[in-house]
Amino acid sequence: MRRTGTETFLPMALVVAGMGAFGVVQAQELAVDAEMTVSGIDVACTGVGDEANSDARWATYAVRIEFAGPGGEYLSDVDLSVADDRGQMILQAHCNGPWFLARLEPGRYEIEATSTSGLTRSARFSAPSHGQSRTILRFR
Repeated sequence: MRRTGTETFLPMALVVAGMGAFGVVQAQELAVDAEMTVSGIDVACTGVGDEANSDARWATYAVRIEFAGPGGEYLSDVDLSVADDRGQMILQAHCNGPWFLARLEPGRYEIEATSTSGLTRSARFSAPSHGQSRTILRFR
């Protein structure tokens, strides 16, 4: 394509942000230790401290994704996206805690998460019809 010099180029962040009206899932900031609904899915971001770790609410979620650093220590402040088994993104969020919880329908999913240091990890996981699945993403 030949450029005439009259084209307007927008930064990618503006293009992506403006696509919300066309069905692209927008990232949601998750409050720590609060239950929220994002894109029609019940989610929570938690896992900090003994009180959060023993809170019975968190066991009611079908999926628990844990974020860990190189030594296995908890890691927080992660951007994440979850896609269904067809590869369609169903939610995007920012989690300030080391656990991301979701009440997903039974099935297979994929998560991609990026830490503040820029490392990205992904994993496939299943949401069970009963109980809770646990997946650990380790950022090394």
